[in-house]
Amino acid sequence: MILSGFAGEEIKSEVIISSVEEKQFKITEITSTIENEIKYKLTPIVEGAKYKLEIETRSGLKESFQGKIVLKTSSQKKPEVQLFVRGDVKSEVKVAPPYLYFGIIDTSKEIIDPNSLTRTVMVSKVKGGNLTIKNIETSKEWITTETKTIEKGKNYTVVIKLDKDKLPQGELKEKVIIQTNYDNKTELSTITLEAKVHSTKNGN
Repeated sequence: MILSGFAGEEIKSEVIISSVEEKQFKITEITSTIENEIKYKLTPIVEGAKYKLEIETRSGLKESFQGKIVLKTSSQKKPEVQLFVRGDVKSEVKVAPPYLYFGIIDTSKEIIDPNSLTRTVMVSKVKGGNLTIKNIETSKEWITTETKTIEKGKNYTVVIKLDKDKLPQGELKEKVIIQTNYDNKTELSTITLEAKVHSTKNGN
C-alpha cells in the first residue's frame, strides 16, 4: 500500500480483509512498525468474514517512510497477515522531460540546423506558486542554457543548447542540474543528455 501526497497533506487509504473460505475468523491484534507515522481503524463489514482496515497518516506528510502492519487472526491457515505500507512525498516541482536525446551530430557540416542542437525542458510548480530557478549547472562548458519565464512563480522553460564547434567526438552522456526554490525549500533535478558525435570529413 502506498500513501502518496504532497508535503503537509493527510493521506488516507483502506484495504479489505476477507477469508477465501467459508470458515469465520477474527482479527485479534494489530501492530505496526510505523506507529509514529500512521494510525488505523478496523471495522467489521461482515462479522467473522470481512473487515475494512482504514489507514491514514498521523499528520501531514513530512518525509517518505516505509514499514508494515501485522494483523493476528484466529485462522489456522493464516494466523498472521502482513501489509507493507510506504509513504511517498511527491515533488511539487515538475521538470520534464528528464532525458534529452540529440541524435547523431555530424560536426563536419558547415551548416547545421540550430534546432538539432537545441532542446527544451519545462519547469513548473505542480501545486501553488513561488517557484524560482536559482541555478543551472552543466557538466561541460559546451552545454549552454537559457531560462525563459512563462508564468512568474509557476512555469518556466529552460532551453539547452550544444556548441557544435566544441563537441568532442564519440558517444556523449552529460548532465544538466536545475536547482529550484519554493517556500524556502530547495530541489535539485537532473536532466540527462545523450548524443553521438562524428565527423564524416575525418571518416569517423
